[in-house]
Amino acid sequence: MPDHQRKWTRRGLLSVKAGQGWWASHAQSPTVLALSPRLWRIYFAGRNSDNRSSILAVDVDPEDGMGVLDEHLEPLLEWGPPGSFDCTGLGPSCALMIGGRVHLYYSGIYPRLDVRSQTAIGLAVSDDGLSFERAFAGPIRSISPADPYFVSTPFVSAVEGGYRMWYTSGVGWTETKGMLEPDYVLRTCFSPDGMLWETGSSVVLCDDLDDGISQTRPWITHEADGMRLWYSRRGRDFRASGKEAYRLFSRGMDARNGTVGGAEPVIFSNPPAAGEFDSSMQAYCCIMQRPSGDVMFYNGDRFGEAGIGWATRDLT
Repeated sequence: MPDHQRKWTRRGLLSVKAGQGWWASHAQSPTVLALSPRLWRIYFAGRNSDNRSSILAVDVDPEDGMGVLDEHLEPLLEWGPPGSFDCTGLGPSCALMIGGRVHLYYSGIYPRLDVRSQTAIGLAVSDDGLSFERAFAGPIRSISPADPYFVSTPFVSAVEGGYRMWYTSGVGWTETKGMLEPDYVLRTCFSPDGMLWETGSSVVLCDDLDDGISQTRPWITHEADGMRLWYSRRGRDFRASGKEAYRLFSRGMDARNGTVGGAEPVIFSNPPAAGEFDSSMQAYCCIMQRPSGDVMFYNGDRFGEAGIGWATRDLT
């Protein structure tokens, strides 16, 4: 059976809990950097008592039930100065080693008067994966002719000749039940060095853009049958927790020509029951591959209010 067709088994929440020091709630957008076979660092966006997010981290042992090894629960990168693209919030999305340094790609949040906020993509670098500094004072990707409203949640991977980014691109705001909600799609662009990016980009999933469908938080894996794109999908009435709520999907990808296969939902062998932390929302997944089987980290209801969920699938 192809890897992507195997069901996932939900394992619950990581044991790290909000309510410690700066961190008041949420653990959104889990982003893993594998430092060794027994040490994975999970970056996430925690919120303070004013509902402003920053980047925190927890270290876990993937071979010991995701047991917590260490916690880093004070902001790893300060908000930007007033007027900057990340002055009111930060959220991680992808971490990788380039030239011996950790490169952390993140979403920066800044306020607007007409809609609740705007986002752009920033890059922070670190020698130890904990003390970060901005690579640039401004974003590495922001609004442009290709991305007229906002950009966020990048995934970056080394490819032939450089690096490729898959990211969320806003296409507008639509009023739904008295609230302006963002609409967005997935796009992709190229960089020779992972820092400076081409201005153009292309839409990734051209066949899934009708009826208010939005796609976000891309993640790429390399499996036996080729590349696979994982992402979150929702409709405009996602807050109603019905059929338009956030769900996880994946698609096969052909890296040579950029084509993608049909959407396949993530299926759990033990689906969430009413009242569980992820009963109405499963989103923002991060897939890690290991010899004993794959691991998915993801968020549940209310954008990860309860913390970070995880699931596994065996090799057979």
